[in-house]
Amino acid sequence: MIKKYWVYIVFAFAVLIFIASVFYKKGKNTNAKFVDLKVKTFQSPIGWGYDITVNDSSTIHQDIIPGIPWRRGFATKEEAEKIGNLVLEKIKNKKLPSITLQELDSFKITK
Repeated sequence: MIKKYWVYIVFAFAVLIFIASVFYKKGKNTNAKFVDLKVKTFQSPIGWGYDITVNDSSTIHQDIIPGIPWRRGFATKEEAEKIGNLVLEKIKNKKLPSITLQELDSFKITK
């Protein structure tokens, strides 16, 4: 009979530890550092490109049109900005920040 009570006590203690750890993790996430993501366009010798910056530090530097087999920059600043914003949205949604040919076509970016 005494062993049975010890099993209940140990089980209750384990449940309390689990619940406390869940609340501890939730509290840590609310104090997370603010992340400032931005798209910055630039002009290069081969056309336009974009940088994805995290807290003003360049993380992704894209000076060519991604997903095509030759090195060519975007024709306009607006094209670079559109694709940069698409990549930024993918990052925010925790998706792979790759660009497909279909996405380039949907933005009417000539390859």
